[in-house]
Amino acid sequence: MKFTPSVVIDAPSYYVNHFDKKHNVDKCTILRDMELESDTVVMPSCLSLLAKPTHILDLTNNNLSELPDLRNRNDIHTLLLGRNRINGNIDGKRLPRNLKYLVLASNNISELTELNGLRDAPRTLTNVSLLANPICHLDGYRQYVLTLLPMVNMLDFISVPDKERQELKKKPVAIAKVKAKTTKGEKKENAADDKSAEIVHMVVSKMTDDRRQELKKQLAEASSLKEIARIEKLLSGGV
Repeated sequence: MKFTPSVVIDAPSYYVNHFDKKHNVDKCTILRDMELESDTVVMPSCLSLLAKPTHILDLTNNNLSELPDLRNRNDIHTLLLGRNRINGNIDGKRLPRNLKYLVLASNNISELTELNGLRDAPRTLTNVSLLANPICHLDGYRQYVLTLLPMVNMLDFISVPDKERQELKKKPVAIAKVKAKTTKGEKKENAADDKSAEIVHMVVSKMTDDRRQELKKQLAEASSLKEIARIEKLLSGGV
């Protein structure tokens, strides 16, 4: 499904209670479960119509292959992009300028170098989730991410202690160079294969179908960012 002005303008929204125990201060706009696709022409113009303020933008479970360009937004502090098809170069320049929380769980990020663009992410970013991406199983994954994002204090729902930062300073991780890009046809085919692999992973999971459906229902009814993050972690297998 393509982005259209009506899709963005008519997107449902609600206020959540999360920060500093204050009530009804964070507005969440919902664009999840719509099979939305990335588009370099239409998507940016449609997202410019996103209601202001929007503090939390939920684009979970779509078909996005790249980060949406939200660099001109200073109101969005949380961006939920779990369960999409994001891979290739992750361009941190596109992120909202005051972003604090970024969820990229369950995408198709398979090489550490795909994250190199996050060096341009806003310095305000403190919490990142990349759970259930192929890179999570690579040696040195956590150290690589923390080298790119030294300001982050929570990665994949695990805090970053001072001891870990000190060890990184003693033994810094070298940032690898980006490999030559594949052709569009190859990239599209690989994305489809990765998506299929993700589905297989979900099917063979020890979690029963009833339990998974129950969690999805809870996710749809979640009223706080903390609750959303907890359920997303369970759905991704907690890896």
